[in-house]
Amino acid sequence: MSKTLILKGLLLLCSLVIAGCDSGEWKEKGSKDKSKKQSKAKPVLVELAEVNVGPIEKVLERSAPLEAEAQVQVNARTSNPAVDLLVEEGDKVKKGQILLRLENDRQKNDFDSAKSLLDKEQIDFLRQENLYKDNLISEQEYRNAKFSLSQRQLSFEEAQRQFEYTEVRAPIDGTITMRDVKVGDQVSSGGTIFEIIDFESTVAVIHVPEQYLPELKPNMEARLISSTLGADNIIPAYVKRISPIVEARAGTVKVTVGVNELGALRPGMWVDVELVLNTKREAILIPKKSIIYDNDQTYAFKMHINSTNGVKSVKRQLVLPLNADKVHIEPTNGFDVGEKIVIAGQSGLKEDSLIRELGDPIPGKTNAVPSTVSTNVSTSLTTSTKASVKVAK
Repeated sequence: MSKTLILKGLLLLCSLVIAGCDSGEWKEKGSKDKSKKQSKAKPVLVELAEVNVGPIEKVLERSAPLEAEAQVQVNARTSNPAVDLLVEEGDKVKKGQILLRLENDRQKNDFDSAKSLLDKEQIDFLRQENLYKDNLISEQEYRNAKFSLSQRQLSFEEAQRQFEYTEVRAPIDGTITMRDVKVGDQVSSGGTIFEIIDFESTVAVIHVPEQYLPELKPNMEARLISSTLGADNIIPAYVKRISPIVEARAGTVKVTVGVNELGALRPGMWVDVELVLNTKREAILIPKKSIIYDNDQTYAFKMHINSTNGVKSVKRQLVLPLNADKVHIEPTNGFDVGEKIVIAGQSGLKEDSLIRELGDPIPGKTNAVPSTVSTNVSTSLTTSTKASVKVAK
């Protein structure tokens, strides 16, 4: 019985030893196969850039139409035919300048008559006033004379206004942007005949989230960019006014942005408004071209060089932007100055992918190094699951 148990135990022990050897052999074989497969992987041609230090601005971007704060419609105040047109559309005018003369025969006669009656009434009143001072007329007679003079004065002022209305004048400095009258037209009282805009009053009104209120200051730097004029045509601007209240429903603050020099901008044009909240002089910067997107998160590929064989590969690094401008991103962390990151050729890259730069020899070949790296990337990023990736421009 004991011999049988000992024999069974020896057989079981041998089986375990053999199984262990087989398992180790398979693991070793799998490792070799993986290493062999990796060694046969073709390096991806990429373009690299170094992480560096430089200035970056914290910029708040909004869009808004330009509008003129000084924009008026000029209406006729009397009904008469137009006889003398003095301005055209596009003409610059000064406040009080005559734009149009209307026929004024009736108004001129009424004015002259009212002036004559007023002059006569003033003479009569002076005579009555002297008589009153000498106690030759009663106080009631003096009051009647004074009232009569005031009525003549009112009639004269009304006749004078009607006469002045036959000359249409500019109410503000600006430019004639609309003329809706010509010589010979019967102008109606209340009808709009001109529009004047003061282009120097052109502003962009934006609404800024209330959390930025502590960073907003009057006269702080701003910029305007119009797609019509081109992205390179940047117009200097400034914060003209900041509303003292927060709009409760939207949680925003109204900010009026003035323009230093209007240039080719005109009211009605849409512009991108950039408010420069602050500037950081020394920030770690990575190019925006390095950014890829995966499931609403941003990443960049950092180059890694094997210290043993010098083989180049990539590691995927999460990018949490702190600040950004048109070209660079300041990441919160994860990058050191001098590190190299991929800025072109991300197509097909994944964690630990082998890479080569322009000028690096192709394994097994001595030439055929392409002169450019394609940046037209629309690829898949392989992790535990496959996700769509695109390069930020």
